[in-house]
Amino acid sequence: MSATGDPQVAEQVLRYISSARWFAGKGRRARLRSLTPLPWLTDVSEFFRPAGPPAVRFEIAEVNYPPEEDPEPPSARPDQPREDLESRDFAPAGTPEMAHEIAPVPTEYYQLAVSYRPAPHAELHHAELGRFTDPDLGPVIGYDAAQDPEASGAIVTALLGGRRLRSPDSEVRFNITSASGLRSDLEPRLFTGQQSNTSVMLGDTAIIKLFRRLELGHNLDIEVHGALNAADISDVAGLFGWVEGNWVSGGRQLDADLAMVIEQLTGAVDGWELALDSLKAEDASPEVRVGSGFAPEAEALGNALSDIHHALRAAFPTKKVLGARTAMIMMDRLREAADIAPSLKQYIPGLLRCFDRLSVETLDTQRVHGDFHLGQTLRTPAGWKIIDFEGEPAKTMAERRAPDSVWRDIAGMLRSFDYAAASVPGPHSAAWAAECRAAFLRGYAGGELDAADAGILRAYEVDKAIYEVVYETRNRPDWVDIPLRAVAALAANAPQEDGELVSPTREQE
Repeated sequence: MSATGDPQVAEQVLRYISSARWFAGKGRRARLRSLTPLPWLTDVSEFFRPAGPPAVRFEIAEVNYPPEEDPEPPSARPDQPREDLESRDFAPAGTPEMAHEIAPVPTEYYQLAVSYRPAPHAELHHAELGRFTDPDLGPVIGYDAAQDPEASGAIVTALLGGRRLRSPDSEVRFNITSASGLRSDLEPRLFTGQQSNTSVMLGDTAIIKLFRRLELGHNLDIEVHGALNAADISDVAGLFGWVEGNWVSGGRQLDADLAMVIEQLTGAVDGWELALDSLKAEDASPEVRVGSGFAPEAEALGNALSDIHHALRAAFPTKKVLGARTAMIMMDRLREAADIAPSLKQYIPGLLRCFDRLSVETLDTQRVHGDFHLGQTLRTPAGWKIIDFEGEPAKTMAERRAPDSVWRDIAGMLRSFDYAAASVPGPHSAAWAAECRAAFLRGYAGGELDAADAGILRAYEVDKAIYEVVYETRNRPDWVDIPLRAVAALAANAPQEDGELVSPTREQE
């Protein structure tokens, strides 16, 4: 494939992208703006030998939507570059030049890792992208490289060699940080679980994580793993290396991370599933219950998060922020949320009081996880591991990269305990959540929180619960009672105004 303007290429590629689990534009009319091949990872001359290896490379598909289909104006996405005008690489013939009339249209960037073969392979039929005529190879069948074992081996070989591959307008760089146990002959198998990227397991040693919808610039997950590995933090997976690429689009050079290769955590159990199993076990044997069996795990998880926050504080910039400004943002968010979920309106007075303590504090902010909950944790024989440092998916890259309060992550985990308890309702579920909460905070802070920290945490829990009410209202109405119960409890237990803690005004920002 290449950016030739061939409508048959465009049709096949767009069909493949739009049907993929990781495509973000489901239900919208997408358009393939361009397709840019990056340099070959393999020796193309070998491709022409009888029974030769596949030709493998990464390709960047740029997708956009007609303006009426795009729900956000370009200004709402600061991480997206502004294009001078739409490319017409795959536009119908005769499209008029309207550069002065067309508003810039945000572009989504998707990565295709492609394995080309000269003839069909029956065992790869399910992974076929399309049939093309490539200028370097001639007639070929393109397959998803993540599902082609030889192609996965080619990616690992390039990483182990620290290769830097160039063409006139593009480049792929393989950066290796550790080669311990990593080999190109490790048996690859596609991970079939739900995820927004594509993971290939390499034996029981490593995972290739191919980023599908690309974020321009350095990937946060790679950035954080690298920093934590450098700080000898054992609560995350080891980073073997990563792949980055750059290419030219509309006369501009763009760059993004394409993949990372990380340690495979053998014997790992998903934290969410472990919590649910703990709840089910308690209800199955209520007569022998002497306390939450998950509380020690919650305490260890709090300690792991504390270690990670400490390392991130040393590795990335920090900033002090007026609590009054943060409280005002949260208050505005509450009022907007109440318009979407009217069930929140009766709790507004109490919830606003929850922001009072925050309004008189100065917050220390730093790099945090940003989307922390039980599903972002794995329990291994060596202890807890925390995963997926890419932040809240709904936020822009600029927002995810910005320093935030550690209380954001802490509140996220406390709300996750509440969700777990609500998912397995029983006579001990509420006590289970309360015990896990206390144990997690003890593990994180080393003891009871003082009044100031408890007040700040309350504000962040309120903010998180409000977000959950809106999310459930829009996506899972049957679940909305879970965060609504938390909202009601937080509002009912809000501190009373005492003359010292007052809601901030605009002048206090």
